[in-house]
Amino acid sequence: MLTRYGFLLLATVPLLALAQTADEQLLSAQMAFQQAKSQQQQADDKLQQAQAAKSLADQQLADAQHKAQQAQDDLNAATAIQKATTQLFQQQTQQLQDAWKRKESGG
Repeated sequence: MLTRYGFLLLATVPLLALAQTADEQLLSAQMAFQQAKSQQQQADDKLQQAQAAKSLADQQLADAQHKAQQAQDDLNAATAIQKATTQLFQQQTQQLQDAWKRKESGG
């Protein structure tokens, strides 16, 4: 893209050299100025769009990282609860088996 702009800018330079009268040189310079001004505005617009896109992407990344951290925290909490309930279930299973053994042994 810069190559294209560079080519366009360089393409306007010979127009000045080809013009022979002061009026022709002025007209040529005005045309080259208008073309350069238009290219500058396009470049400014593209820069502004790119900056806005980058800002949006940065915000989306920050949001995604925050969501990922929340998900990790939720996973850690769920893992801890699951581990605790598994341990409790195993204890209750053992107590139930012990109670059945006592009952069956007549105790």
